[in-house]
Amino acid sequence: MAGEKSRWLEAMDWLQAIDRTLPQDWPKELPPESASGFWRVAAEMEMQCRGIVSEQTQAMIESGRIPSSMTALDLWFYRRRVEWAGQVILAKAQEGIEPNATLADVLTWILIGSWDTNGCIGFWNHAVERSGKPHPLNPDGLSPV
Repeated sequence: MAGEKSRWLEAMDWLQAIDRTLPQDWPKELPPESASGFWRVAAEMEMQCRGIVSEQTQAMIESGRIPSSMTALDLWFYRRRVEWAGQVILAKAQEGIEPNATLADVLTWILIGSWDTNGCIGFWNHAVERSGKPHPLNPDGLSPV
């Protein structure tokens, strides 16, 4: 791999580049984050929107641009996937695992496939069991749990 950039670094570069283009509007469908029960509401809405956000995320991976159909709520849920993706990338890089796949395949796996199998469960646990507080073993969000 001498001279080649890690696929994980490419994925992080892609995620950061896209993030810089995203609007920062708060979704009108969500109460303020400080509201009682916010995280439960967010988790329930994520379940309802998961398929649509997955489709939009796939379109984003294919085009490198945010689909015009993405609402502020969709983007808020997409950002939760990016937080998850960062954790997956960190964990796999620390394990010394380098994917033998295209960048698009890696992005699809971390933003859609692994979200659907594990990330959404982590989001629910974060939302409901810990009221939006970080996992006690990962208070800064930088250590894989």
